[in-house]
Amino acid sequence: MGWIWLLALVSAAPCLGQAQPSRLAITGATLHYRQEDGPAIRPGYEYYAGELLYLSFRISGFRVVKDRVDLRWTLYATDPEGRLLEPPASGAIREEVSYEDRNWLPRVQYTLALPGQLPPGDYRIKIRVADEFAQASAEQDVPFRVGGRPFPQVKELTVLNLGFYADEAEREPMAEPVYRPGQMLVARFQVAGFALGEKNRFAVGYGLRILGSSGRELFAQEEAASDEGEPFYPRRLLNGMLTLSITEGVQAGEYTLVVTVRDKVGGQTAEAQAGFRVER
Repeated sequence: MGWIWLLALVSAAPCLGQAQPSRLAITGATLHYRQEDGPAIRPGYEYYAGELLYLSFRISGFRVVKDRVDLRWTLYATDPEGRLLEPPASGAIREEVSYEDRNWLPRVQYTLALPGQLPPGDYRIKIRVADEFAQASAEQDVPFRVGGRPFPQVKELTVLNLGFYADEAEREPMAEPVYRPGQMLVARFQVAGFALGEKNRFAVGYGLRILGSSGRELFAQEEAASDEGEPFYPRRLLNGMLTLSITEGVQAGEYTLVVTVRDKVGGQTAEAQAGFRVER
């Protein structure tokens, strides 16, 4: 009986030194709340653009050959249209194991910095793992939700939400835009409908004109500011800001700011205007 018991004990060892049937699987995939190893996010949780997402999972059913494992993993985070949020993340687990590790399940931790602009909707992270010794693979999708406001639906280059602010730190526009000589005029706006080039390249220039109450042009700057880049995840909305010093020589009265946006990639131009007042 002792000899039979010894054979049973040896056969229970976790694949050490010999090939065993593989049932590769991804287990315990968890999205953690605001930190690694934090509690799981609650049902219905919504992420927002720019937030950090924390994911962990374990791998089971792998094969051990000559006391070693050889596992590969790859993660694909995609938006509702299947577009990647960042380049695929990948890694390998090549560890030496022993009988004492018979219950060991390798754990992978992943942190995703969500892009600064994301449309609301249902997103997912596809996990793929491969066992090189067993020539086996497994996949699992981890869904998550992004909240926020939808992007403006425009068919061409458009300037949106032009408003005046008391200073650069102010978040809400002035209900009645009034400035005085010596102050800084601050105008903010958004731009949608611009074209994207290769590698999601965008390039826009912002110009401004100041018109008097009669409509006569008093000041102009063809390119007062610009914005360009090649982000991995495409931009759909640009936040623009223009500032202009109101000197002591400016007379009291009604004025109009005209903002001109030039899309250097798509060759489009758009304008928006809004009135303000100077008082002494």
